[in-house]
Amino acid sequence: MNVTSEATKSFWTIDTSFPKASRLEQDEHCDVAVIGAGIAGVSIAYELALAGRKVVLVDRGPLLGGMTSRTTAHLAPICDDGVSALIDMRGEALARGFQESQQAAVDCIEQHVARLEIDCDFRRLDGFLFPAAWMDEKEAARECNKEYAAAAKIGAQVEHGKGVQLKGHESAPILRYPNQATFHPLKYLRAVLADFEKQGGKAFADSAVVETDEGNEVRLKCDGGSSGRPMP
Repeated sequence: MNVTSEATKSFWTIDTSFPKASRLEQDEHCDVAVIGAGIAGVSIAYELALAGRKVVLVDRGPLLGGMTSRTTAHLAPICDDGVSALIDMRGEALARGFQESQQAAVDCIEQHVARLEIDCDFRRLDGFLFPAAWMDEKEAARECNKEYAAAAKIGAQVEHGKGVQLKGHESAPILRYPNQATFHPLKYLRAVLADFEKQGGKAFADSAVVETDEGNEVRLKCDGGSSGRPMP
């Protein structure tokens, strides 16, 4: 989803602009083509470029102009729907893999910040799970115990606690998840994109993929008529 034309502006765009990139107007040959230049697409393209692949990244709008530019920027490895719900739905093995992969992703961001010396306000902090306003204390305690037990099953860091600094929750039963993080997503990704291009990667904006052909070779056709395909 591209949100740059919406009436409201994201907090992250107050002090940081979207990176400039040209439209794909010529054919490109590559090892891997990545569609979508949000944090997922940029991260995948960058890791592939670091691994020595020739990568082309395309987006239908401006680079970083989708929901990534409106994120809360909370780097939280814990599943949003709760660990217990994930275990019930997918089992302990998948839930553990999810948790480990999410934690590894946060660690990877921290490593890139340090290596590239990115000034993006990255910092480690705690995450808190506290009860909804309509929950009574017994129900809140049950939910906390349920999530604590589920987190323990998959090896996620969690601690019981009491109260957060929000009115009406000063003595509520809570869970504290240490070692989570936050950052300025656009500052981080602008730096990653710059290094992506230094690694030989190419990024194109305003180039919507309108057709794919998966014959002898994969070919992506953009709305301007140009295409990207693997090297022979």
